[in-house]
Amino acid sequence: MTLRKGNPMQRSRFTAPVLILLILSQGAAGAEDITVPAKLPLADAITLALRANANLKQAAEGHRTALSRSRIASFDTSLSVGSDVSLDDAPGNSGISSRAYSTLNYESVSGTGASLELSPFGWGSYRGSVGLSLQQPLMKGRGPLSEKSYRVQEALTDVAIQDKQLYRSRQSTVRGVIAAYYRAVQAREQVKIQERALSLVEAAAEYARRREEAGLARGIDVSRAQVQVAQTRDRLNVQRESARARVDALMLAIGAGVGQNPELTDAVPDASPSMPSLEQAIETALANRSELAVYDERLSSQNRRLAIAEDELRPEVNALASFRSTDAGAGFVSGSMFDLGSTTVGVALTFPLDRRISEEERDIAARSVDLLQEQRAFQTEEIAEEARGAHRSLEAAGTSLDIFSQNLDVAKQNLHIAERMVEEGEGDNRDVLTAQEALTGVESGIISAKTDLYLAGVDLRYAMGEDLTTMGSK
Repeated sequence: MTLRKGNPMQRSRFTAPVLILLILSQGAAGAEDITVPAKLPLADAITLALRANANLKQAAEGHRTALSRSRIASFDTSLSVGSDVSLDDAPGNSGISSRAYSTLNYESVSGTGASLELSPFGWGSYRGSVGLSLQQPLMKGRGPLSEKSYRVQEALTDVAIQDKQLYRSRQSTVRGVIAAYYRAVQAREQVKIQERALSLVEAAAEYARRREEAGLARGIDVSRAQVQVAQTRDRLNVQRESARARVDALMLAIGAGVGQNPELTDAVPDASPSMPSLEQAIETALANRSELAVYDERLSSQNRRLAIAEDELRPEVNALASFRSTDAGAGFVSGSMFDLGSTTVGVALTFPLDRRISEEERDIAARSVDLLQEQRAFQTEEIAEEARGAHRSLEAAGTSLDIFSQNLDVAKQNLHIAERMVEEGEGDNRDVLTAQEALTGVESGIISAKTDLYLAGVDLRYAMGEDLTTMGSK
């Protein structure tokens, strides 16, 4: 058996597409199986992504869960029913005992707690009974520092945080779709540019061949043109593969499976996005960005924990009241359950002597507040820098577009001059091929610069915390 070692370059060119396909297929496995229309404008791509993107669905589910937990925390009462059956075997008391009962519990955000237990049926050692207990904290655990109030406020904070995170996830999804869409459009237009470039170099090669047959050109002109044709074909092949990969990336950004190849109806954007001043961009970002609102909610939550931890160091004073009465006989309300009643009213006082645990909890909460404040300040600087960087990128993209646009006429004129010199016998096709390649580079650069300028405007709006979901809408 003979083992052959392939060309390393050939192996790498074969392996890379295989790896890309494997990665894309793994991403598509988790995507929703949706059908993308044959003609796909940007607005429809955004609409599909808002419905199908898996990451956005996860954020939406987190928001719905937080809403459900807030409703659970807001319930003041709970009701349960039950029954007991037991076999008693004791001196002078043997037999079956049973009862049916219901319990109603009440807890308010002020800290008041109440419980009502009703047992209309009692047999054996059990009797019908009614019981009511009430507790009202007077110091520790009262009002906003009660356990019920804490649960409600924490649930509302979680809803607010999840709402901000859902908004941010929606903006990130739309931003990714817009970028993927216009990168795919850019790749499609660059394919067209490479196709025109191939037509030009093929015409130049054919012209050189005819001139050689007529004895007006050297053989090297023909071979030089043929090499240029081969190189242009290779670049066109690479560009076509890149265009297909860009469409697959768009499908993944939407949340659809790869392999679909819709026609992207939007063209490369020509309009230059409006650019606010740097100061306005930073000011808007600091006012709109949801990350700062999330930090504010977390700080509010941590301050509540600190207040409760400090409240734990106080004495506990509770006003108590209870009433309990039983039926004298067995069975189903054989008599009045209020015949044998008793009432208790009093005050319970508890002083914490060992405060080590409570003091540690208080110190932990205090440190967490300080840390969150520092993190919020750092987040403010990061947001300002992100807005500043997006603003610089927008300026740089606009400058690049101006440079390429100014060079376009020069590149066309250079190609015209080179072609005239060859026709007049004052030059060779090297100048023509060089001018053609330069023109192709400028045209491709203009497409890239237009796309970069538009996407830089999108990034600036994203950095400023503006709503991107309306982009692409008619």
